[in-house]
Amino acid sequence: MTGDLPLFGQAIRRTFTTSGRARRTEVILYVVASQLLCAVLAGLADFFLPDTAATWFRFAVTTLAIIPLFALSVRRLHDFGFSGKWTVLLVLVVARSIGLELASLLGGWEARDMIEAPLSYVDWLLFLPFAWLYIVLLVVPGKTDANRYGPNPRKDRENETAGPDSPEPAA
Repeated sequence: MTGDLPLFGQAIRRTFTTSGRARRTEVILYVVASQLLCAVLAGLADFFLPDTAATWFRFAVTTLAIIPLFALSVRRLHDFGFSGKWTVLLVLVVARSIGLELASLLGGWEARDMIEAPLSYVDWLLFLPFAWLYIVLLVVPGKTDANRYGPNPRKDRENETAGPDSPEPAA
Protein backbone atom coordinates (compact mmCIF):
# COMPACT_ATOMS: atom_id res chain seq x y z
CA MET A 1 0.00 0.00 0.00
CA THR A 2 2.83 2.43 0.74
CA GLY A 3 4.06 1.92 -2.81
CA ASP A 4 0.71 3.28 -4.00
CA LEU A 5 0.78 6.39 -1.79
CA PRO A 6 2.11 8.58 -4.65
CA LEU A 7 -1.22 7.94 -6.37
CA PHE A 8 -2.82 10.38 -3.89
CA GLY A 9 -0.47 13.12 -5.07
CA GLN A 10 -1.06 12.11 -8.68
CA ALA A 11 -4.82 12.48 -8.21
CA ILE A 12 -4.28 15.99 -6.84
CA ARG A 13 -1.78 16.96 -9.56
CA ARG A 14 -4.21 15.77 -12.24
CA THR A 15 -7.22 17.60 -10.77
CA PHE A 16 -8.04 19.31 -14.06
CA THR A 17 -6.81 16.56 -16.41
CA THR A 18 -9.46 14.27 -17.81
CA SER A 19 -7.30 12.52 -20.39
CA GLY A 20 -5.92 9.08 -19.70
CA ARG A 21 -7.03 6.37 -17.32
CA ALA A 22 -7.07 5.86 -13.54
CA ARG A 23 -6.74 2.65 -11.52
CA ARG A 24 -9.13 1.52 -8.79
CA THR A 25 -6.30 1.97 -6.30
CA GLU A 26 -5.94 5.64 -7.24
CA VAL A 27 -9.65 6.30 -6.65
CA ILE A 28 -9.86 4.35 -3.40
CA LEU A 29 -6.66 5.86 -2.05
CA TYR A 30 -7.77 9.39 -2.90
CA VAL A 31 -11.20 8.93 -1.30
CA VAL A 32 -9.81 7.40 1.90
CA ALA A 33 -6.82 9.75 2.27
CA SER A 34 -8.81 12.90 1.48
CA GLN A 35 -11.53 11.99 3.98
CA LEU A 36 -8.95 11.27 6.68
CA LEU A 37 -7.29 14.60 5.93
CA CYS A 38 -10.68 16.36 6.08
CA ALA A 39 -11.42 14.73 9.44
CA VAL A 40 -8.06 15.78 10.90
CA LEU A 41 -8.43 19.35 9.61
CA ALA A 42 -12.01 19.53 10.91
CA GLY A 43 -10.85 18.37 14.33
CA LEU A 44 -8.11 20.99 14.37
CA ALA A 45 -10.56 23.67 13.22
CA ASP A 46 -12.99 22.75 16.00
CA PHE A 47 -10.17 23.00 18.52
CA PHE A 48 -8.59 26.27 17.33
CA LEU A 49 -11.36 28.27 15.63
CA PRO A 50 -14.62 29.76 16.89
CA ASP A 51 -17.77 27.82 15.95
CA THR A 52 -18.79 29.88 12.92
CA ALA A 53 -15.28 30.00 11.45
CA ALA A 54 -14.81 26.26 12.06
CA THR A 55 -18.08 25.50 10.26
CA TRP A 56 -17.06 27.54 7.22
CA PHE A 57 -13.56 26.03 7.29
CA ARG A 58 -15.00 22.48 7.30
CA PHE A 59 -17.27 23.41 4.39
CA ALA A 60 -14.33 24.83 2.40
CA VAL A 61 -12.05 21.86 3.08
CA THR A 62 -14.73 19.34 2.14
CA THR A 63 -15.59 21.23 -1.04
CA LEU A 64 -11.91 21.42 -2.03
CA ALA A 65 -11.53 17.68 -1.43
CA ILE A 66 -14.39 16.98 -3.84
CA ILE A 67 -12.90 18.90 -6.77
CA PRO A 68 -10.31 16.26 -7.85
CA LEU A 69 -13.03 13.60 -7.87
CA PHE A 70 -14.53 14.96 -11.10
CA ALA A 71 -11.43 14.39 -13.24
CA LEU A 72 -10.55 11.23 -11.32
CA SER A 73 -13.99 9.79 -12.07
CA VAL A 74 -13.66 10.65 -15.76
CA ARG A 75 -10.26 8.93 -15.92
CA ARG A 76 -11.66 5.92 -14.06
CA LEU A 77 -14.53 5.65 -16.56
CA HIS A 78 -11.93 5.83 -19.31
CA ASP A 79 -10.31 2.76 -17.74
CA PHE A 80 -13.49 0.86 -18.65
CA GLY A 81 -13.53 2.39 -22.13
CA PHE A 82 -16.55 4.59 -21.33
CA SER A 83 -17.04 8.29 -21.91
CA GLY A 84 -16.62 10.61 -18.94
CA LYS A 85 -20.11 12.02 -19.53
CA TRP A 86 -21.44 9.69 -16.84
CA THR A 87 -19.84 11.95 -14.25
CA VAL A 88 -22.81 14.25 -14.69
CA LEU A 89 -24.30 12.13 -11.89
CA LEU A 90 -21.44 13.26 -9.66
CA VAL A 91 -22.03 16.89 -10.63
CA LEU A 92 -25.72 16.62 -9.73
CA VAL A 93 -25.09 14.95 -6.36
CA VAL A 94 -22.31 17.39 -5.45
CA ALA A 95 -24.33 20.44 -6.54
CA ARG A 96 -27.26 19.23 -4.42
CA SER A 97 -25.06 18.60 -1.37
CA ILE A 98 -23.14 21.87 -1.63
CA GLY A 99 -26.34 23.82 -2.23
CA LEU A 100 -28.03 22.33 0.83
CA GLU A 101 -24.96 22.90 2.98
CA LEU A 102 -24.74 26.53 1.85
CA ALA A 103 -28.44 26.99 2.58
CA SER A 104 -27.93 25.75 6.12
CA LEU A 105 -24.82 27.89 6.62
CA LEU A 106 -26.43 31.05 5.29
CA GLY A 107 -30.06 30.64 6.35
CA GLY A 108 -30.05 28.03 9.07
CA TRP A 109 -31.75 24.65 9.22
CA GLU A 110 -35.12 26.15 8.37
CA ALA A 111 -33.84 27.37 5.00
CA ARG A 112 -32.24 23.99 4.30
CA ASP A 113 -35.40 22.14 5.27
CA MET A 114 -37.49 24.34 2.99
CA ILE A 115 -35.26 23.41 0.02
CA GLU A 116 -34.70 19.79 1.00
CA ALA A 117 -38.36 18.87 1.62
CA PRO A 118 -39.42 18.90 -2.06
CA LEU A 119 -36.13 17.25 -3.10
CA SER A 120 -36.68 14.29 -0.79
CA TYR A 121 -39.24 12.86 -3.19
CA VAL A 122 -36.75 12.63 -6.06
CA ASP A 123 -33.50 12.06 -4.18
CA TRP A 124 -33.68 8.32 -4.65
CA LEU A 125 -33.78 8.84 -8.45
CA LEU A 126 -30.42 10.55 -8.18
CA PHE A 127 -28.93 8.39 -5.44
CA LEU A 128 -29.47 4.95 -6.99
CA PRO A 129 -27.55 5.57 -10.24
CA PHE A 130 -24.88 7.50 -8.31
CA ALA A 131 -24.38 4.65 -5.83
CA TRP A 132 -24.29 2.08 -8.64
CA LEU A 133 -21.72 4.12 -10.59
CA TYR A 134 -19.41 4.53 -7.61
CA ILE A 135 -19.61 0.91 -6.54
CA VAL A 136 -18.63 -0.06 -10.08
CA LEU A 137 -15.78 2.48 -10.14
CA LEU A 138 -14.38 1.19 -6.86
CA VAL A 139 -14.88 -2.55 -7.28
CA VAL A 140 -14.80 -3.60 -10.92
CA PRO A 141 -11.36 -3.84 -12.57
CA GLY A 142 -10.78 -1.84 -15.73
CA LYS A 143 -9.89 -3.15 -19.17
CA THR A 144 -6.53 -4.93 -19.21
CA ASP A 145 -5.62 -3.81 -22.71
CA ALA A 146 -5.04 -0.34 -24.09
CA ASN A 147 -8.17 1.43 -25.26
CA ARG A 148 -8.93 4.71 -27.04
CA TYR A 149 -8.19 6.61 -23.81
CA GLY A 150 -4.69 5.23 -23.30
CA PRO A 151 -2.67 2.26 -22.08
CA ASN A 152 -3.52 0.22 -19.00
CA PRO A 153 -2.45 2.40 -16.03
CA ARG A 154 -1.55 -0.67 -13.97
CA LYS A 155 0.96 -1.86 -16.57
CA ASP A 156 2.40 1.65 -16.84
CA ARG A 157 2.88 1.68 -13.05
CA GLU A 158 4.59 -1.74 -13.10
CA ASN A 159 6.92 -0.59 -15.87
CA GLU A 160 7.83 2.56 -13.92
CA THR A 161 8.76 0.61 -10.80
CA ALA A 162 10.64 -2.08 -12.67
CA GLY A 163 14.23 -1.23 -13.28
CA PRO A 164 16.24 -2.18 -16.36
CA ASP A 165 17.59 -5.29 -14.60
CA SER A 166 14.24 -6.34 -13.15
CA PRO A 167 12.57 -9.45 -14.51
CA GLU A 168 9.39 -9.03 -16.53
CA PRO A 169 6.27 -8.94 -14.33
CA ALA A 170 4.21 -12.12 -14.41
CA ALA A 171 1.05 -11.90 -16.48
